Amino acid sequence: MSVSAPFARILAAGRPQFNNRVTEARRLYPGFDSDGFAAFLMNGVDPVIAAVSELSPDMAAPVVLAAYDIALTLCCQGLAGPKARNPLVGRVWVELLPRLVRPIIESPGETLGALSNAAVYLGKNPGLRNDEWLGHMAALAPKADTAASLLALGKVLAWRSGAAHFRAGALLAADTLPEEMALAAVGAASGERWAAVRENFIANPWWLPGGKLSPGREAGGFAGFGGSFRQSPEVRASEPGFWVKSGDRFHLLIADAWGATLHPASAEEFALPPPPTQGPRPVCKGAQIIFASQAVTLDLPAEGLAVVCNRHTAAVTSPYSYSIRLFPLQ
Repeated sequence: MSVSAPFARILAAGRPQFNNRVTEARRLYPGFDSDGFAAFLMNGVDPVIAAVSELSPDMAAPVVLAAYDIALTLCCQGLAGPKARNPLVGRVWVELLPRLVRPIIESPGETLGALSNAAVYLGKNPGLRNDEWLGHMAALAPKADTAASLLALGKVLAWRSGAAHFRAGALLAADTLPEEMALAAVGAASGERWAAVRENFIANPWWLPGGKLSPGREAGGFAGFGGSFRQSPEVRASEPGFWVKSGDRFHLLIADAWGATLHPASAEEFALPPPPTQGPRPVCKGAQIIFASQAVTLDLPAEGLAVVCNRHTAAVTSPYSYSIRLFPLQ
């Protein structure tokens, strides 16, 4: 294994303790790939150590200790290395972390662990746009001076990349960022006021910076083709989104302009009474859904079309589809 001189020196100085960690990993994980771990140390961890050593040589050893243990855990679980189940973790270590030296030096374990966990979470949720999140992080994260700002930024960008259920937490996280960074994280123009942008997000989940409304989204799909449902879904309105029943399985659907995510739910939750309706609601007319300001023609038979609404969103289902079509009411 060929690594940078600073990393090699620290590994050599702590060889007994590092070897003990690998021995314990082999005992606990019979399928542990030691060659894959060595490859990840060389290709994923070493660039981080080299970047840290260049800026702050005295901090290289503490970062190595944190990075080695996190890398070992990831490889034991098949989440990093050449045979990783999803490449996002490795890409974060190679493409992103070497550019985040200051937050890593400030808090090595927290920063490396949190961003690795974020990559694991995003990587196992196919509805989230991993490349988009990584691209935005690569552009904005080097401007984050602290570990706290970096992690807040990561949450906001995860929301922007499709994690609609992060919406409330992401807005709170954005409140902690410098105004220009918060605006950039949500794609708003420089010079706008975060307070005004935030109010628009709160008022309508389908609002997008620039004053546009998203045209809507689609959720679900047939499980046999990578979707979530094995039977056509039934939908009921709820305050946070929609309760969904497909066969004997239940979900909570949360959607906004940036994404739609499904979460486990129960039959009892599906049976809850819907929240009170407000304002005009769309109606079905043949294969059209008639809204107050537009009509949407669906590529579905008119028979069995159903429209369910909560405060901001209309959800359309059909016995001939495994998908749920979502439209903003305004």
